[in-house]
Amino acid sequence: MTISTQVKESIDQASGHLREALAFASRTEHPITINTLSDLLIRLESIEQMDDLMQMMACKNEGRTPNQRG
Repeated sequence: MTISTQVKESIDQASGHLREALAFASRTEHPITINTLSDLLIRLESIEQMDDLMQMMACKNEGRTPNQRG
């Protein structure tokens, strides 16, 4: 099962907002705030990468390439 378009778009928007918050925070906030924002951003961005990896594993188990429809 892949990430739906709606969820992917929401994740992309959230990542953009976190990047903006991180840019502002880097000027005035405590290091723990910057660290926490960075961690959240990394976790959000890893969701798509993990989805791609899970798709590749599923395709391998089904005996097809990731580009083939199943």
